[in-house]
Amino acid sequence: MPDSIKNIAIIGANKEGLKLLPYLTADKASRVVLIADENRDAMLFKMNELGYRLSDKLDIRVTNDLSDLKKVPGLDIIVNALQDAATEKFLESPEFRDIEKLGPLSTRLIWGVKVSAPGKGTGDRINDQTTLLTSLREIVDAVRLTIDRKELLTVILKLATESTRAERGSIMLISPDENMLRVEIAKGMDEEVVRKIRVPIGEGISGKVAKDGKPLLIAGKARGGEFARPMERSDVKSAMCVPLVVNGEVIGVINVSSSESSHVFTNEDLNFLTSLAALAAEVIQRSNEYEMLRVSAAKFNFWKEVDSIMSSAIPLDKRLNTVARRLVEIIPGLTCFIYTFDEDRNRLFLSASSIKDTVGLGLLSLRAGEGMEGASIESMKDVFLVDRTEEGTTKRVYMTLPMVSHGALIGTVNGQVVSAQGLSKYHEAFLKDIRTLIAECVYKHRQSEKEKLKSRKMFAVDEAGLELISMKDPKKVVTIIVTTPAAILGAEGALLRIQQNGGKRFQTAATFGLDDKSIREYFLPIEKETVMEVLRKRETVSREFSEDASPYIRSVLARPLFVDGKTAGVITLFNKTSEATVYPCGFSKPDGDTLARFSVYAEKALANVLAGTLKEPHKEAPEHKETPLMQFEQRVEQELNRARRFDKSLVLATVRVAGLKDAFGEGKAEFETRLIGFIRKRTRSFDIVVRLNEETFGFLFLDTGEKVLRLIGTITEVIANDEAFHKAFLEGKADLLYGYAIFPKEGDSFAELFSKASRRTRLDLNKSYNQEF
Repeated sequence: MPDSIKNIAIIGANKEGLKLLPYLTADKASRVVLIADENRDAMLFKMNELGYRLSDKLDIRVTNDLSDLKKVPGLDIIVNALQDAATEKFLESPEFRDIEKLGPLSTRLIWGVKVSAPGKGTGDRINDQTTLLTSLREIVDAVRLTIDRKELLTVILKLATESTRAERGSIMLISPDENMLRVEIAKGMDEEVVRKIRVPIGEGISGKVAKDGKPLLIAGKARGGEFARPMERSDVKSAMCVPLVVNGEVIGVINVSSSESSHVFTNEDLNFLTSLAALAAEVIQRSNEYEMLRVSAAKFNFWKEVDSIMSSAIPLDKRLNTVARRLVEIIPGLTCFIYTFDEDRNRLFLSASSIKDTVGLGLLSLRAGEGMEGASIESMKDVFLVDRTEEGTTKRVYMTLPMVSHGALIGTVNGQVVSAQGLSKYHEAFLKDIRTLIAECVYKHRQSEKEKLKSRKMFAVDEAGLELISMKDPKKVVTIIVTTPAAILGAEGALLRIQQNGGKRFQTAATFGLDDKSIREYFLPIEKETVMEVLRKRETVSREFSEDASPYIRSVLARPLFVDGKTAGVITLFNKTSEATVYPCGFSKPDGDTLARFSVYAEKALANVLAGTLKEPHKEAPEHKETPLMQFEQRVEQELNRARRFDKSLVLATVRVAGLKDAFGEGKAEFETRLIGFIRKRTRSFDIVVRLNEETFGFLFLDTGEKVLRLIGTITEVIANDEAFHKAFLEGKADLLYGYAIFPKEGDSFAELFSKASRRTRLDLNKSYNQEF
């Protein structure tokens, strides 16, 4: 059997399916191998009961089991004569991914083209082409135009090229919004190039035909002086372009061309193509109207649904996740990702995905220029890419649609479409409209959240400010001046410098978050440069640094404090963080406004300090060195303030290794090293771990209680693998006790949480801690 023979299966033993047999069996390049229909009352089976059977010469197998289609070796084409929803669903199976699927009307037209073979005479060809036009008229008059639009255009183009023996061809339709011709379907052209082609009306061959509404027959390369856009392919020997006209209005053109010197299109070919275009235009117009109605209805319903989802009270990320998963139900083959833009960091953050159980939501970020998504940060333009490689009939389209509202980038809707049809222009327009709605909803949400956050911050500023100006202890005053704005703005640390005795030197008066020596080494040189700039400009200064320029200090915000019109001090904050990510980011203009408001109170309190009106309540008492517990309390209070602002939860835990002083003897240091090593491996870099005393450790886990379970698992692992401790534990010489408290569920202050976490429970080696939370 020649390799060129196509193996065909027909689904449908009904009248529609049987009417295709004369077309298919008459073609020597095709062979019907199977007819399948689950309906045992179908016409073929009833005829079989009456003694009428298919000829054995045809060698066609008949079955009631559709799954037999999966067992046919070398199957090339499936003709679905049933066209019901169940059969369409069945044909979506992976086994049929690379098999061409056709409807009965498409099959009649395509195999009807075969009769217009080059071997026939001119008169026969004209008669056969007339038969084709009659068949096409049946489609125009059909009531049920549910044939896939892409398939319809493919069939029309195949009719145009094969009937005229053209090697290349395309159907171009006018886009009313752009007033340009866009390629809808093409033969012999790269898919990615096809999506990018735009031809202005009146330019080039197709543009001229679209403008004048008259067909053109061209032999040889078009002359540059005749058309604004001469034909670029030098190998084209003959070409035709005819308009698609409906009710006197041009809706597009059909182009065909040939590079064979022996094949030149004739006036008969032009007349046939013109007649074909006249009927095809009606089909395309009806299909366009049907598709537009269907997409418009879907868009209207989805628009209402999205508006309802985005107006709900659930967190924004969950709303966007719901929208992403609904989009993939509407657009075949779509996988959707939604990024939101953080203007403080100048980054896109992955906020939602149609993929379930996505890891990294809120943590995956892209800078400007990184990938298709990052490119939209600066350009704010739509991007569509089509995979140049095709897997059988499968096409891949990648897209980035920037979401813009009120002139600002809000985020992007990203996705990939993997399907036989690719991304239709209607679904493309649908996505563009929906992204506008999403952008507007996200913008409104952010504005609302900004107003709420601003109100909370201003309330916190006023509350702390009133307390500040009523303080009498100068040391507490400078401490509050440096810690309050850091806590309210979410800065990792701060430093306050005050001018000494009217001189030029500004010395450190108080610090926050600078206990670590390495942090001081990174921060102080940048802080000194910033202070000099503040003193020179006498205004707020905000700076940001790249990871390469400054591996730890990524942003600073500094403001002068004035007393009697002169600069009396400078407060500098560094490394702003937020609820969205644990990574530092830049300070925003609203942050500067908040700091300015706090400075009004700070300047009044600082004036009292410099005037000497404040006195230390116990000046003669020796300065108390901060204990580990005091340091732990300070860090916890800082995180509690942040958690309150952003409605986050956290867990404070304590673990006591009773008997640690006496049970191990000389092995004590080795065990401590091993225990601390295990704990460090199981905690994140931003979790807080403090050794409160010789036997007790304090922990603060941000966001969730999950880390407490991991800690208990770590301790259990240490016990299980340390023979000496395990023995001491069983003998009662050593013991492990743990306790924890969840904010805000079990306490609102450090005292409440620490008290609850200090009520410890003895560790039970036989107990599972996986379900404790």
